[in-house]
Amino acid sequence: MQKDEAVKLYAVSVDSAEKSRQLAEKIAADGRGAVNFPLLSDPEHKTIDAYGLRDPAYAGGEQEGIPHPAVYVIDKQGRVAWAKIETDYKQRPDPRRDTRRARRSAIAVP
Repeated sequence: MQKDEAVKLYAVSVDSAEKSRQLAEKIAADGRGAVNFPLLSDPEHKTIDAYGLRDPAYAGGEQEGIPHPAVYVIDKQGRVAWAKIETDYKQRPDPRRDTRRARRSAIAVP
């Protein structure tokens, strides 16, 4: 994404804010670059459940509430304009690529 682009990126996780901060530090220390977007904590799964992302593969286990990886584009009116949800946790959405696809889809649909 371009710095001047009118898109904001956020990540939502069941992890605590502290655990997310540690993850961001680890990613930066591993040489993969700084995490330059907010990592939001959703330990009670409110946002995850509101979007229907809870992965049933983790139901009842230690990792209850783990969401499917997903990218949402939410318009200025707060509506979901585009979404991509992966059912395989190994297939991570690419925010840069998927935002470009979403933009093209939005342009193609009247």
